[in-house]
Amino acid sequence: MNQTTTFSRRLRGLFTITDYQPAALAKRLGVGVQTVRQWESGTAVPDVNQFREIASFFGLPYAWFLDGADGQPDAAVMAEKMGLHEDTVEELMELAEDTSGPVLDAVDSAVAAVISAVWAAQED
Repeated sequence: MNQTTTFSRRLRGLFTITDYQPAALAKRLGVGVQTVRQWESGTAVPDVNQFREIASFFGLPYAWFLDGADGQPDAAVMAEKMGLHEDTVEELMELAEDTSGPVLDAVDSAVAAVISAVWAAQED
């Protein structure tokens, strides 16, 4: 998987698993929502300064957006933000390292389903 693909997939994933919206990121960076959507789709990439601001916006090391090897987010922090058990987050992170399309699609679907369930449970 190339760095642009990794970045766009992880950016989309963060919007899925957090309360953040593309409009909030766009506002912080002073760009249009369409620009953020292009980053999500992989048809455009942010410049270096924007990239650092994106990492700061999500509270993650910027290396994680590119390769994840030396910049894996802390599973405990992500678990707390997502309302999940740390072991669940660690397992999802391990699955996400598999670069095959079907596995990544399944992980994306699973994360979206879990987040939807967590939000629904919090509303009750």
